[in-house]
Parts: sequence; C-alpha cells; structure tokens
Amino acid sequence: MTAEIHQLETHPGPGRMATPQLRTLVVCDIADSTALVERMGDQNAANIIRKHDRLARALVERHRGREIDKTDGFLLMFERPIQAAAFALDYQRGLKHMSAAEGVVVRARVGIHMGDVVVWENAPEDVARGAKPIEVEGLVKPVAARLAQLAKPQQILMSSAAAYIAHRAEGELGAQATEHVHWKTHGKYRFKGLPDPIEVVEAGEDDVAPLHAPKSMRTARRILPWWRRPLTLAAEAAMLLIAVGVTTWFLVQSPPTLAFGARDWVVVGNLHNLTGDKLYDQSVDSALRISLEQSQYVNVLPQLSVQQTLQRMELNPDKTDVTRVIGSQVALREGARALILPTVADVGGRVRVTAEVIDPNTQATVYSVTADGLGAQSVLPSLDSVSKQLRGKLGEALAMVSKQSMPLAQVATPDLNALKAYSLGEGAYNHADLKSAEAYFNEALRIDPHFALARIELAKILSGNDQPAKALEQIHAAQADRSRLSPRDALYADAFAASFVEPGKSLDKWKLLATVYPDYFSGPSDYAYALDNYANRYEEAISYLKQSLSNKNPHRVMSSYLLGVVHLEAGKYKDAEQAFSTSIHEGSHFQNTFYASVYAAQRKFKEALALLAKGRASGYGSYDIINSAFPIAMAVDQGDWLRAGKLLSATRTKADSLGPHIASRYAGMALSLNALDGTAAVAQVAALKDYLASAERMLAKANPVDRHELRFHVALAAYLAAHAGDVAVAKHALAIAGPASDADMPILDNLLAVAQAEIDRASGKPEDALATLKPLVNGSELYITHVALMGAYADAHDQTAALTEARWLSTHRGRAYGEINMQFMLEPFNVAESDLALLRAAELSNALGNKSNTQNSLAAFLSAWPQADKLTWVAPRLRGLESLKELH
Repeated sequence: MTAEIHQLETHPGPGRMATPQLRTLVVCDIADSTALVERMGDQNAANIIRKHDRLARALVERHRGREIDKTDGFLLMFERPIQAAAFALDYQRGLKHMSAAEGVVVRARVGIHMGDVVVWENAPEDVARGAKPIEVEGLVKPVAARLAQLAKPQQILMSSAAAYIAHRAEGELGAQATEHVHWKTHGKYRFKGLPDPIEVVEAGEDDVAPLHAPKSMRTARRILPWWRRPLTLAAEAAMLLIAVGVTTWFLVQSPPTLAFGARDWVVVGNLHNLTGDKLYDQSVDSALRISLEQSQYVNVLPQLSVQQTLQRMELNPDKTDVTRVIGSQVALREGARALILPTVADVGGRVRVTAEVIDPNTQATVYSVTADGLGAQSVLPSLDSVSKQLRGKLGEALAMVSKQSMPLAQVATPDLNALKAYSLGEGAYNHADLKSAEAYFNEALRIDPHFALARIELAKILSGNDQPAKALEQIHAAQADRSRLSPRDALYADAFAASFVEPGKSLDKWKLLATVYPDYFSGPSDYAYALDNYANRYEEAISYLKQSLSNKNPHRVMSSYLLGVVHLEAGKYKDAEQAFSTSIHEGSHFQNTFYASVYAAQRKFKEALALLAKGRASGYGSYDIINSAFPIAMAVDQGDWLRAGKLLSATRTKADSLGPHIASRYAGMALSLNALDGTAAVAQVAALKDYLASAERMLAKANPVDRHELRFHVALAAYLAAHAGDVAVAKHALAIAGPASDADMPILDNLLAVAQAEIDRASGKPEDALATLKPLVNGSELYITHVALMGAYADAHDQTAALTEARWLSTHRGRAYGEINMQFMLEPFNVAESDLALLRAAELSNALGNKSNTQNSLAAFLSAWPQADKLTWVAPRLRGLESLKELH
C-alpha cells in the first residue's frame, strides 16, 4: 500500500494535474433542512428536495456555472461574479415561487466569494472508486461557506470583492431586473479561522431578500465601531453616573448626520396622535406631505407607492401603520434616504407637532424638530414651521426654503375638517373607489369652497368618467383661486385646462411641468400622453414615459401600458408586447384593444382575438365605444367587409344613444369606408352634405371640449368630398372647420392640410398637393398623409414615388392600428388602406414593368384578402392583373 501511495505521489495521472484559476464560488445551503424532514416526513421531503435540486441545476446551466459538490445544498463554480449573482437572484426567486406552488416553505442561504482556486479533475479510476469528477480547493471555498452560514434564510451574502465586480456589471442582469436589485453593505465581519475581516455585501430583490445585516454568531462576529463595543459602552455608562460627565457628554457629542442630497426621497410615516382628538388622524400627515411637496429639493414618496410597497411586503396596507420599523423597511426597499415620523401631542395645554427624521439603515433618530401653539388652529402653522425646519436640516438652502414655502392654509386649506375630508378622498381614490372619492372631495369643498387642490382632484375623477365639461369647470374654479395653489399645482392646473381648450398649447405647458418637476411623475407621463394623443410624436413620448416607470411612481402601470401603445404606433412590436405584458403583470385592467392590436398588425388574428376576450370594459359607455373601432378594423383587415359593416352598424346604434358628437364620430367612420368600398361618388357626396349640415349645427353650440373633435370630423369630410371629386363641397367643409391654429391639436392641423392637398389634387394640381404634403412628413404625420401622398404622386406621374408611399402604407401597420387620431375614427380606414396599398403596389410595379415585384405584391394582397375577387369594387382591378394571379 505504501508503494502504491508513493507511486501516485511521484507519478500523478493525467486527471490529477492542478491549475490555479481565478473563479467565483457559490455555496447554497437549505435553511432548516432537518426541520423540513421532520415536518414533512422522509418521502415528502425527498420529493421537495428533488424539485429544489432540479431548479438549482437548471439555473446553474442557464448561468454557465458548474456543479462541484452536493449535500444539503450545492458548491458551485462560475467564471465571473455577475454570473454567480444572477444565479443566486434567480435561485432565491425560484425558491419563493416553488414554495408558493408546493404549499411548503423552502428557503436557502447563499454565500459568494471570488479568488484563486486550485482546480483539478480526478482520474477515471478514482471517480470509479467514488471520487468526485472535479475538485476545487483554496481559501475561497471556506469563505463562501462562512458567508452562507452567516446569511439569513433567503439572503445572498457576497464578499465586497465579488460584489464590487458584480455590481459594475449589473447591466447584464437586464434593465427590468436592475430596477429591483439592491446592493447593501453590512460592514465588516471577522470569521472564525480566517486571518482578516471581510466586508459583507448583500445582493437582493424586492419581496425576496431580507435586506438586513445578519446578526453576529459563534463563527462570525460583526466588527463594530469602537464606541459601540461592549467595554466602551460599559465605560460610558459608568461616566453617566457622574453629573459632570453627563453634562460634558451632551455638550461635546456631535449630532448624527444623514447623507441626503438634492432630489433624494423621503417616506412620511403614519401620525402618532397622542392627543386623543381624531381630527388630527390622516389630516396631519397629509398636510405634512403637501407642505414638503412644495420643495424641489426633497421628494416625498406618494402615499399610494407606500401602500403598494406594503403589499409587496405581504402586509395589509389598510391595517399596517408605517412605524419606525415598517417605515424603515419601506424606505430601504424604495431607495428613500429618510423616514419622517410625525407626532402630535398635548404638552402643558399646548398642541405640539414633532417630526423625527429616521435613518432607515439604523432606525435611529437623526433629527427631531418641533413647533407648538394653542389649540387645533395652531396645528397647520406648526406644520409649516416643522416642514421648513426639516427641509433646512436635510440640506436645502434657506433661501429656497423661504422662496418655495407657502403656508398650508394657502396651498391647501385652513380648515382641518376640510383637510381630513380631502385625505379620505385621496385614500378612496387610491383604492379606485371613485364614487367615495368624489363624495369626500365634494365634502372638502363644502367646508372650504376655495380648496383649489380638492377641485383639481375632483376634475381628475370627472375627466376619467368622461365628463370633460364638468371637469373643465372645476379646473377653471381652481385657477380662479390660483393663490391657493402651490407653484407646481398651478402649473398642473394650467396644463390640464389647456388640454381641454387649447390642446396644441398644452404641449408646452405639460413639458414645462415635466422639466421643472421631473420627479413629479404626473408631469412626464401626462406630457407623453399629450404627445401621443395630440401630436403623434411617438419617439419623444417614449423617452418621457421611461422617466415615469420608476418604482416610486404609484401609477407606473399606466405608464407601462401607454409605453406599449406608443411602441405599437412606432412599429416596435416586441417592445410593445413586453410593455403590455409588464403592465398586466403589475395589475392593469383594460379592454386589451391596444395589446391585441400588436398581434393584429402582424396578422396574428387568433392571438389578437384571444387577448381581446380577456379584456375588461370600463363600464362607461362613451369610453367603451372607442374600442369598437378595433373589431371593425380587424374584420376589414381580413377582407370581411360584410362583418365590418354589421359591426359598424351596431356601433352607430350605440353611439346614437351617447350624444350627437359621438354619433358624428361613427357616421364619419362609415363615410371614410364608403370612400373605399365602391360606393358611388354621387351617393358619397350626398351623404357628406347631410353630415356637414349636422356638424355645422353642432359646432354652433358646441362646448370648447367637443369643438376640437367636431372640427376634426369636418376636416375629414373635406378630404372625403375632394376624394369623391366634389371640390365645392370640400372647400365649404374647410370653411366650416376654420383655419389651423397653434391652439389646435397638431393632428387637426395635419388633417386640414391633407384636406387642402386633396382639394388641389382633385382640381388637377398634384404638384400643389405635393408642396403641401411633403413638409408634413416628419415622423409624426397622420397615416392618411401617406394615402394622400400616394395619390398625388400617381397623379403627377411619379409612379416610383407613389410606389414608395404604397410600400410605406403596407409596412406601417402598427401605426394604422394604433394611431389615436380622433378616438380611432380613422382606424378602419387606415387598416383598409394598409391592405389596399399592396394591390396598389402591384399595379404601380406592373406599370413600371417590374413583374417580380408585381407578383409579390399581388400575392401578398390576395393572402390578406383571400375573397377579394368577390368584392365588386376590387374585382375589376384584379382582372387588370389577371395574367399574374396564377402565382397566388
């Protein structure tokens, strides 16, 4: 035996050669595995552990790791720290999902360290005797094991060396994952058996990781600052027995500090009401938020965001007070620098308001500011004083505090009862209880009719319920009390009002709000909405929407959905799918017409219908009818004009019951399809004359909100009349619509120009038409602009340019479906033109002598409309290309 050992030592086999390498090791350990077996029994526990092992091995393979050893957990090796971190994050998340699915809690601890290791592969004969295929040795292995031992269940602990390199490469985790991953330093620990202390860093995700420093244990001790060590604390306690020592200590001790910078975030906790007067409940903490929100230096996490975070923490937000402990956890999860806890108390007959600034990392009070006065009427002035003191303590320049601090009685209300009703209204609004919210805001206004902020919130509800005229009344009333609004809220009111009356000018107002208050998420999200709805400026809208996708935005689900809309309009289908999927995953509930349009634009009609079936109606007829355009467009898109006609007829019946301007919208939609479906020009013009007469009567008495839509209807009628060859009727329609203005929606001005160009084309002046149309093409032009361009180029005998436009129309189907124009009035027309453009491309290619392109375009058209030869108005055009149809 000795000879054999000597031979192995002096003549190692080929599998025994050791090589030092820089690698990252991961140790995973199932927490409380013994208790799991005792609780479940051997067989059930074995099944769970097998599922755990399959999960872990699948993730190891995905992240290009290698399994080294397996006991209760795993010893794994990765080439790079970011691969190890990505594995660990997916592993902990996977275990959480597996636990939920299996109904049993399986949690693990993970330790990660990087350094030189010696790696060798055992010889086949050794493996046959029971050895592992690969061996890894080095100091990295026990360090990773110590980190795993120190970790709490569900915690990932890394050495600072590994964490630093992984953190630098966190972009590889993906943009969406990066938003939820936190890297938290827990200080240095001295591990038993290791010569030097190690700085420990936790990597973890919201809803999964504890994100708290692990406690010291027998094999690992946290290194505390000298003033926090037991012996030092004992000495200090002894000194405190001496009166002079106590006095000296408080005189020389430096106050704690908080690293707070401009635009950092704070969480405002629940009021600690020691007076017994319920009037202060909810009203005081809301007032403190309103006061702090005047600052452009301090950002306040919205109350709804706090509630959403509590839900992610698996806490009931309606039953959970945001206390020192809970509030600190919320702040850490949301990246807020400080927690502010307000207190109101009766001290010596005076009402004292106190606000503590808490460091969420230590849960220690860093600052405490107070103000007091006599009676309930002193509370709001005291809150003003407390707010100013807080802002100064947090580092805001005193000059800015003075400049951006209006009294609460001015920017909100001097009445605590009105403020409490407002606070209850906010709570109901955040719970989507709009009827209760409306009642509370009305009650606040009954108590204080000049409570302008309550009017703005009421206007939001009225606008959402499709009562724009009433919403505008409330906004105008708020603007009349402008002195009762903070500068930010005044800007919001101006932009909101302009959206109804001067939508073109509202764009600059929304942009100003988004620029001056970039962390007030209504600014960038509402500006993006206006860019999309009023101006077709998709790319610009995308950039602003991305600003509002922060976890701190309580309405980010809406921003995510709108991002999907603009991606659809821009033809970015994959991005649109991802945005819609994210929105729905986070809880959005819509009718799914936009989401379904992503698939319809790609001619995936089965998937589109499945998504549409899962949608939810809003319950408001005037909003739900807007989505009726999509099924009509999808029927047209498949060449089923009979079904499209039936759907449109049913929609017009519903529209008639919802008011004349809505009925006008769908009558105009029918007229636009008549321009394509072979309806005789004489019949089209007769119908257009009746339509214009009705629209002119409505315009004469229309409110400012409806006026913009009615002018769009008339501009469309002008285009359709010119397209049908009646220039006189078209000119009359343009006169009714009125001239373009910078107060108009840019899309209305666009349509007015398209109508004028079509009049020029019908008058035999295609060059004039092109001179009008070409400057419109900047990426934000209406889809119909290219329809007009195609006709004008053809009339100007520039068949190559006309063909280019036909190809543009057939390939920009996302815009055809997604373009909002005027409540999707043109969606069926646009989609039909995207199909007919294929036929027009075949005709133009044939005229240019390009047989191959002609055949390809004709085949694509017949694939889209397989029954096209049964359409009497299409069949003659097909016969003109008869010799090429056999390809199909």
